[in-house]
Amino acid sequence: MNIEKINEPLSVLASFGGGKIEPLRFRWTSRTYKVDRINGRWIDRQGDVYCLHYSLQSGDQIYYIHFSSKQVQWWLDEVITE
Repeated sequence: MNIEKINEPLSVLASFGGGKIEPLRFRWTSRTYKVDRINGRWIDRQGDVYCLHYSLQSGDQIYYIHFSSKQVQWWLDEVITE
Protein backbone atom coordinates (compact mmCIF):
# COMPACT_ATOMS: atom_id res chain seq x y z
CA MET A 1 0.00 0.00 0.00
CA ASN A 2 1.27 3.46 -0.96
CA ILE A 3 0.04 6.67 0.74
CA GLU A 4 0.70 9.86 -1.18
CA LYS A 5 0.11 13.27 0.46
CA ILE A 6 -1.38 15.68 -2.08
CA ASN A 7 -2.91 18.83 -0.49
CA GLU A 8 -4.32 20.27 -3.74
CA PRO A 9 -7.65 22.00 -4.45
CA LEU A 10 -10.44 19.99 -6.10
CA SER A 11 -13.67 20.59 -7.96
CA VAL A 12 -16.39 18.40 -6.44
CA LEU A 13 -19.93 17.57 -7.57
CA ALA A 14 -21.93 16.77 -4.43
CA SER A 15 -25.48 15.87 -3.48
CA PHE A 16 -27.16 17.91 -0.73
CA GLY A 17 -30.16 16.28 0.95
CA GLY A 18 -31.48 14.85 4.16
CA GLY A 19 -29.01 16.94 6.16
CA LYS A 20 -26.03 15.31 4.42
CA ILE A 21 -23.49 16.33 1.80
CA GLU A 22 -22.31 13.41 -0.35
CA PRO A 23 -19.55 13.80 -2.96
CA LEU A 24 -20.54 12.12 -6.25
CA ARG A 25 -17.59 13.02 -8.51
CA PHE A 26 -14.44 15.07 -8.27
CA ARG A 27 -11.98 16.56 -10.73
CA TRP A 28 -8.29 16.43 -9.94
CA THR A 29 -5.66 17.61 -12.43
CA SER A 30 -7.40 17.00 -15.76
CA ARG A 31 -9.29 13.83 -14.81
CA THR A 32 -12.77 13.24 -13.36
CA TYR A 33 -13.24 10.47 -10.77
CA LYS A 34 -16.58 8.85 -9.95
CA VAL A 35 -17.15 8.15 -6.24
CA ASP A 36 -17.98 4.45 -5.99
CA ARG A 37 -18.37 4.43 -2.22
CA ILE A 38 -18.06 6.73 0.79
CA ASN A 39 -15.98 4.76 3.31
CA GLY A 40 -16.28 7.31 6.12
CA ARG A 41 -17.05 10.90 7.02
CA TRP A 42 -16.27 13.16 9.96
CA ILE A 43 -16.30 16.83 10.95
CA ASP A 44 -13.54 18.92 12.58
CA ARG A 45 -14.76 22.09 14.28
CA GLN A 46 -12.81 25.03 15.68
CA GLY A 47 -15.24 27.74 16.73
CA ASP A 48 -17.24 28.86 13.69
CA VAL A 49 -14.83 27.16 11.24
CA TYR A 50 -15.35 23.54 10.23
CA CYS A 51 -13.96 20.98 7.82
CA LEU A 52 -16.04 18.14 6.36
CA HIS A 53 -13.76 15.12 5.81
CA TYR A 54 -14.45 12.11 3.58
CA SER A 55 -12.77 8.83 2.76
CA LEU A 56 -13.84 7.94 -0.78
CA GLN A 57 -13.40 4.85 -2.97
CA SER A 58 -12.96 5.30 -6.71
CA GLY A 59 -11.96 2.12 -8.48
CA ASP A 60 -9.11 0.49 -6.53
CA GLN A 61 -7.95 3.74 -4.94
CA ILE A 62 -8.95 5.52 -1.75
CA TYR A 63 -9.03 9.32 -1.62
CA TYR A 64 -9.16 11.48 1.48
CA ILE A 65 -10.79 14.84 0.74
CA HIS A 66 -12.20 17.68 2.82
CA PHE A 67 -14.26 20.83 2.47
CA SER A 68 -12.97 23.89 4.35
CA SER A 69 -15.67 26.36 5.42
CA LYS A 70 -12.97 28.98 6.02
CA GLN A 71 -11.64 28.80 2.44
CA VAL A 72 -14.94 27.63 0.89
CA GLN A 73 -12.89 25.08 -1.04
CA TRP A 74 -12.61 21.31 -1.44
CA TRP A 75 -9.13 19.76 -1.01
CA LEU A 76 -7.53 16.43 -1.87
CA ASP A 77 -5.47 15.39 1.16
CA GLU A 78 -4.18 11.89 0.34
CA VAL A 79 -4.40 9.08 -2.20
CA ILE A 80 -3.94 5.45 -1.14
CA THR A 81 -2.99 2.96 -3.84
CA GLU A 82 -2.11 -0.74 -3.81
